[in-house]
Amino acid sequence: GLLAGLIELTIGAQIPPWIGNKENPAILGVVTFLLSGMALGAIVSARSLELPSNDSKLAVFLGVFLPAMICFTTVGRLWYLPGPLLTVAALLLALEYWFCSPPADLAGISSSTQWTSRIIGGIGSVFILASVGLGFWKSPFGLFQFDTLLGAERFCFEVVPMDLVLYTHFSDSATTVEAVEVGRVMIVYILLLLGAALALIASLTASRLFLGIGGGIASAGLVLFLIWLPRVLTQVQHAYASESLLNLVGSLGWGWYASAIGAIVILATSLLRVRKC
Repeated sequence: GLLAGLIELTIGAQIPPWIGNKENPAILGVVTFLLSGMALGAIVSARSLELPSNDSKLAVFLGVFLPAMICFTTVGRLWYLPGPLLTVAALLLALEYWFCSPPADLAGISSSTQWTSRIIGGIGSVFILASVGLGFWKSPFGLFQFDTLLGAERFCFEVVPMDLVLYTHFSDSATTVEAVEVGRVMIVYILLLLGAALALIASLTASRLFLGIGGGIASAGLVLFLIWLPRVLTQVQHAYASESLLNLVGSLGWGWYASAIGAIVILATSLLRVRKC
């Protein structure tokens, strides 16, 4: 993985098919190198930790698993060898950590209590992931949907995955739809997906620490969307910026509310304390 990052950084521009025809091979090469170094550090830690806590185990697992997945999108074919190797390593770590023997800091907690906590946290994660997935299919499941009249004509604004603001103009003669890509929307959806995925993994491994981190990341994405919403819509039509923030918040989509419910459930579960028998 380190070698793949160095190759992309140095000669990536000369071998575009091997790096997935990336436009910024130097930057992505640095990212690949750093993520590979993180995976190496996680594996070294796994070998050196004698009695790791459950949170330490999850940190090691994520340190291997996340680079394995992310670098498939940064370095193209050069990741075909290190990627599967790291993926297998992550699966073997999960097998050793959570399936062969329970973590020492969870040994005194009843099985029913562990599974109840895992299921509740997992439900919150599924709420977020399902809302994002449904947003690809039905626009009401997006983060925002608002109809307004400007003169005698009707306009509709919709924010849908992963980075689109749909601007629909209804008139007597025709209906036109314009899709505008907005980077801030993509950041929000990335935070939602990352937080939900992290919380789901933490639920399965009964890690309250990472469950709270995942819920916090998802919540940050929802709050950022509220802060950025006027600017996001201004990129589509400048006149729309005159709408009050209260009117904008009142038009949040089902996806935002479903994700908010999921984030609240995740955070509440992370704050619950379980008693050891």
